[in-house]
Amino acid sequence: MQTDNKHLHATQDSPVVRHAPSRGEKDKRTKIVDSSFEWGTAIIKAIVAIVVFTLTLIYVITPISVSGISMEPTLHTGNIMLVYKWPQTWARLTGTQYIPARTNIIIIAKNSVSGEQLIKRVIALPRERVNIANNNLTVYSQNNPQGINPDNAPCCKNLLEPTGTFSTIVPNGQIFAMGDNRNPGASIDSRSSIGNIESSQIVGRVVMRIYPFNQIKIF
Repeated sequence: MQTDNKHLHATQDSPVVRHAPSRGEKDKRTKIVDSSFEWGTAIIKAIVAIVVFTLTLIYVITPISVSGISMEPTLHTGNIMLVYKWPQTWARLTGTQYIPARTNIIIIAKNSVSGEQLIKRVIALPRERVNIANNNLTVYSQNNPQGINPDNAPCCKNLLEPTGTFSTIVPNGQIFAMGDNRNPGASIDSRSSIGNIESSQIVGRVVMRIYPFNQIKIF
C-alpha cells in the first residue's frame, strides 16, 4: 500500500508535458493572421474609396448630360459636361453666397417651371441692370455706367443677337442668365418665366466638355 501511495503521489506531481508548435504550424498561423489583416485592410480601403468617390460626386465635381437646344451652338444634346460644385458647397458650409463670374456656364437646380435642371450662361450680376432692345444686349453697372455687351467676350462672339425688348435690375444675391440659343422660344431663362436666379439655386459651374471625345473643351 505504501508503494502504491508513493507511486500515486509521484504521478500527481509529475509535470505535464506539452509539445511546442512546430515551425510549420507557426508559419501557418502567421499566414492566416497576415491574410486576414490584408483582407481587412483591403475592405477598409474599398469602403473609404467608395465614400470619397460618392462625396466627390455630391459636393465637388460631377458629370451631367446635356438635353435640349437652349445652349446651341455651344452645347448640344448628348454632350457630357463636368460640373464643378465645390464653390456652392463651400458657400453653404460658410453661410455665404456663391456668385459665378459673368459668361460662366452654370447648372441651375430643378424648378417648378421646367421640372428639371437647366444649363445657362451668366449674363449679369447682382445690382446690375439688363437691357435688351433693337437686337442689342447691354448690361449696366456701377463699374460700367455706359454699359457693356457680354456677347463681346471671346466665348460669345458667335452667338445670335437677342430679339425683343426686355429690361430688369438684378437683385442682391441673384444673377441673370440666358441660353446661348437666342432664337425665339428656344431657351427658358431669366428673360422668361424663371426670372433672376437665386444664388442658392446654382448647382455649379460647367468647367469641361468630356464627350464627344473629339470635342473635349475646357470652359
